[in-house]
Amino acid sequence: MNSEGNGDPYLERYFVGHTKPVTQVRFSPDDSTIATSSADSTVVLWDIKQPIRCLCFTEHADSVNGISWSPNSNFIASCSQDGIVNIWEPKENCICQQFLLNDQPVRSVDFHPIDPATVVTASDDKSVKLWHVDQKKCITSFASYEGLVSSAKFSPNGQLVASCGDDKSLRIFDIKSGECVWCLTEERGMGRQLAWHPNGNIVAVALSCCQVNVFDLVAQELVQLYQVHSEPVNDLAFHPSGNFLLTGSDDATVKILDLLKGKPIYTLTGHIGGVTAVAFNNDGSRFASAGCDRQLIVWKIQTPFDVIIKQEQSSAELDLSDSYDEDVGFKGIF
Repeated sequence: MNSEGNGDPYLERYFVGHTKPVTQVRFSPDDSTIATSSADSTVVLWDIKQPIRCLCFTEHADSVNGISWSPNSNFIASCSQDGIVNIWEPKENCICQQFLLNDQPVRSVDFHPIDPATVVTASDDKSVKLWHVDQKKCITSFASYEGLVSSAKFSPNGQLVASCGDDKSLRIFDIKSGECVWCLTEERGMGRQLAWHPNGNIVAVALSCCQVNVFDLVAQELVQLYQVHSEPVNDLAFHPSGNFLLTGSDDATVKILDLLKGKPIYTLTGHIGGVTAVAFNNDGSRFASAGCDRQLIVWKIQTPFDVIIKQEQSSAELDLSDSYDEDVGFKGIF
């Protein structure tokens, strides 16, 4: 593990149980459990305090590409390479509600942050769709893409959906109107994953060209561009404070970026092979990473990030609009 700052995160626990690469990792709303999906067709739940898995969900017949916890934590949605989405309870002998969206792989699924009966999906059929879970009915189908859609997620207030994919565009859709309210094309790389900032006005995109782009939706422009990985970036997640960004890449590293200073502050190297999934827990005290080595690693933050923020507050208050760092091009600050 390399560090550009003090108070390094440390490896708290690691889990091994999948037989193929992990595709996504998510903390439960109460932070007691971690869910991982895998190319081995399973979703595994892990008790964060125990070194063994607590439940293995095996209803999918093909690679599970994505997962999402409902806001009340009573259900998990999982989507698969065979075009199926399952909604199920995280417990033994659970009742599984299954519906086939289409005959194309579904790349991501995300529960609405307020209404647990609504999910959004992204698919290889070049679509982003809203679904009513109980009715198994498509509510809205947004404008078609020119290629597969790799990720679609609700904004924190649930009023917008952001999506990215192979056509190299980031699109923002209004839930009520169904219209695309903003679209930007990045010519250098395809979007592999996206994350909403907690304030709902910022979206970060992980790109196949090894970059991470951060967009301000109010100003409608690119505000930060990071070139800190040497291979494609697969996943990313904002810290709950909104001041840090977690990234995972095919270069086998996990990085934490300080968005106020515009540079990486930690580089973690615990994986063998590409890092495919990363996530912060809900209070920001831990984060998880998983990858092609089939491992799930849980990291504990030794020095809370809010302490780091206070220590660097004088720097954060500076006008960074004219500053420059070799790792990032600034156009503004949050």
